[in-house]
Amino acid sequence: MSKTFESPEAGDSGIVIGGSSFPANWRDIAGWRADGVSFSSPSNEAVKLYDALLHQAIYHYHDPMLGGFTGTSKSMLAADPDFAMGNIFTLGMDCFATSPLKNAEPRKKLIDFSAKAKSDGKLTEYELNHLIAAELMAAEDYWGAMIKFEEILRQFPRDPYALQMAYFLALTIGETKRLKDIPSSIVEHYTPSTPFYGHVFGKLCFGQGENCEYEAGEISGRKALDHFPLDNWAHHALAHNFEESGRALQGRLFLSNTARDWTQGTTFSHHIWWHTALFHVQLGEFDAALDLYDARIGPMTLKDGGNFPLSDGSSLLMRLHLEGVNIGERAREQATAWTNHNDDFVSLFYDGHNAFMSLLAGDRMACTTLINNMQEYIKGDRQGWNKDVTARVGVPLVEGITHYMDGEYSSAVQTLAPIMSELQGSIQGSRAQKDIYAQILLHAAARSGVSSDLNLAEEILTNKLKESKLEKHTPLNQRFYERMIAVHQH
Repeated sequence: MSKTFESPEAGDSGIVIGGSSFPANWRDIAGWRADGVSFSSPSNEAVKLYDALLHQAIYHYHDPMLGGFTGTSKSMLAADPDFAMGNIFTLGMDCFATSPLKNAEPRKKLIDFSAKAKSDGKLTEYELNHLIAAELMAAEDYWGAMIKFEEILRQFPRDPYALQMAYFLALTIGETKRLKDIPSSIVEHYTPSTPFYGHVFGKLCFGQGENCEYEAGEISGRKALDHFPLDNWAHHALAHNFEESGRALQGRLFLSNTARDWTQGTTFSHHIWWHTALFHVQLGEFDAALDLYDARIGPMTLKDGGNFPLSDGSSLLMRLHLEGVNIGERAREQATAWTNHNDDFVSLFYDGHNAFMSLLAGDRMACTTLINNMQEYIKGDRQGWNKDVTARVGVPLVEGITHYMDGEYSSAVQTLAPIMSELQGSIQGSRAQKDIYAQILLHAAARSGVSSDLNLAEEILTNKLKESKLEKHTPLNQRFYERMIAVHQH
């Protein structure tokens, strides 16, 4: 076994970056068994590399000593090509949030692996349950997969992969209450010496914040970072807490003071830069937000080119556009990148971003292609959570966005208002992410000048205040409210 996987000396907890270190003391077969998990593989090296993969996925970093996520996966399967959990994990993740029409190969490999593994009869109960969950993800049955991962978690409460997937599937399908309930259900099974102990509190922090329990959420988030300062999810969770509770200045200072740690999470830092820019937007610091797009968010999201990174770049530009900021040609570069996803349909949350960015760039043909493809997707054979949501509210969402971008504000209100509640409760994303659609509706209502639309905007803001359990509006909503009152008076 390579030296990388030997137990570290006292005080050596892994790869040192920025004064902190990522873990490098991976569990072997006996270590996993102590946490109640059994594998069918006889290879300690494959099992340790699986643990290394989980750490990279959960903490959002690439381990350079192992060749990153890809290198670790290859080494793991080289150590044991038949390693069941290694195959289930890598193939399942390859299938998750991807179109089966454009990403058929890993699905075929998963089917072939499943048939062979089940016929061999060597899978442990743990591995078999994870295989079923992977098959549900590949079939785009995200609700069924979430329930399966929750079942695994009840039986194996210290299974970090089951926790990760149950949690992110809940976030994907809009199950906000579960974002608190899932980590709450297993946190008592962790101790400070248990792998991912702090991270469970990071997940709890995010869930508490999404359910408007800001004080409890901040305590959980601070506990997570006290335990492991490089936990990007915990940094991100606290950023959400500050955003939702209207403490934009505190949030901006927090991210500035901790940037030395969270910028090390190379696969997630673009999103925390996005949160930094949101604080600037909240505070009316539009030039700073635009500078951050140019220096960090734009280059990072365009280089990656995936749905999630592009949604960060696009939503920031749209927020600035709504505030009256001239974003120049920046929309065009984002819109061009989105054309690669005009037929993905893995999340309506992303499709809405695709639509408003195409229109903001003046590319009506791309938006028309998107909505035509969406109608074909709805009529087609694909099934699952996203298709159900898209069939109910997808077309009106894109049509409403089109009305808004065309200056047909009253039509935009008439199209978006009836679907906004279901949209906010059913699609992927955090409250902060999904708020872009509520903002478009609010601006349409204010700009239409129609009295009933203005009353609707005021009602929406009042309800947001109540739902957020705040005594006063966030800086952004307060600024909008004052502009709306001026329109009322005029």
